[in-house]
Amino acid sequence: MQAHPLPLSTAAEIEQLAARLKDCDLISFDTEFIREQTFFPVVELIQVATDDESWLVDANAFKKGYAPGPQGGFNQGLSPLLEIFENQKILKIVHAAQGDEECLYTSFGRLASPTLDTAVAASLCGYGDGIGLGRLLKLGLDVTIKKGHSRTNWSVRPLPEQLIQYAHEDVKHLVALGRKLLTRLDELGRREWALELSSKWSDPRLYEPDVDGIAAKLIRGGHLDRKAQAVLLQLVRWREERVRQLNLPRRWVADDSVLLDLARVRPKDIAHLGAFRGLNKGELRNSGEALLKAIENAGAIDERLKTLTSERQDAPNPDESQVLDLVRFYVGILADRHRIAAKHLATAAQLLPLLRNKIEGPADLVRLGVLSQHAAELIGEELIAFLNGNRAVSVDGRQIKIVEVS
Repeated sequence: MQAHPLPLSTAAEIEQLAARLKDCDLISFDTEFIREQTFFPVVELIQVATDDESWLVDANAFKKGYAPGPQGGFNQGLSPLLEIFENQKILKIVHAAQGDEECLYTSFGRLASPTLDTAVAASLCGYGDGIGLGRLLKLGLDVTIKKGHSRTNWSVRPLPEQLIQYAHEDVKHLVALGRKLLTRLDELGRREWALELSSKWSDPRLYEPDVDGIAAKLIRGGHLDRKAQAVLLQLVRWREERVRQLNLPRRWVADDSVLLDLARVRPKDIAHLGAFRGLNKGELRNSGEALLKAIENAGAIDERLKTLTSERQDAPNPDESQVLDLVRFYVGILADRHRIAAKHLATAAQLLPLLRNKIEGPADLVRLGVLSQHAAELIGEELIAFLNGNRAVSVDGRQIKIVEVS
């Protein structure tokens, strides 16, 4: 493997790299970014590799007075590489792709596609859920890489030799790893499944403001009355707009606990608002009136707020909860038997319709959203047999067994 030592920093070099990559069937990429003091990740380095070469791209060299948000602060010199990332004929191998895709989207307004996330592929191949790259490379390729630079300041220039070596290590084995995982996925009949799951991170909606999702999560855990729920929705909307405008972490503007307290108390003037600990004083001066207006304008509960709280209202009763615990246990056993992460079969939130609908076949499990098509093909019949009392779980010594019930 040839690791090109000097980071690419000119448009001509990027054009040459894109020309080298355009005829590849597989490439890998990674990003190094900083976001401790910003809302949007600030990309500093992009690593790219083929089967036999790896390159570093100095994203810093292409900045033109950085401004946060999609397409916010880079010149067109990186466009040929970004077009490679979007090329549908080239499969991009990435490990734990969400951060890298977010980085591409918030910096350039682009997303890599198609991709194979090696963390996802590994979870479908029996390596477990959430496996780190170092561990996966050791198990899959018997390659050992050095880690420990998660808090590195990647904006420093010139990059020290140690960081250059580390950046290459993070990407140069990914193509070989991807090819091995694809071979195993083909043997298991799970390639399409892996690509489908990996494509989730290529959806731009994932990186857009999710006011409803954040508010719903806080509402379900906040024990709020109906008026407070409406106020909280308005406060979350205000904060999401504000952190993007300022490009600051949410907690620097107002953390979740502050929003919950504001929704419960609903202060009516600046003096009362100023008594809340955790609300930045500078932000109070700049946004105090906007906060009071958001609280005042929460208004009546509308259909949108009812949708946000419907999951909480439709919680399982005590008897259903006991059955769901048993079903989750059985799904976990099936996951182990099939060497797959249990989350790819069914989550707790998906299982309730099993108890409230008539299930006649795997197609019903897909129709009700209990299982994906891939999961239904793998365990649908086994799950239905268990629900119908035709399968049971027994303990033989220290082993759990699934037995037929006549």
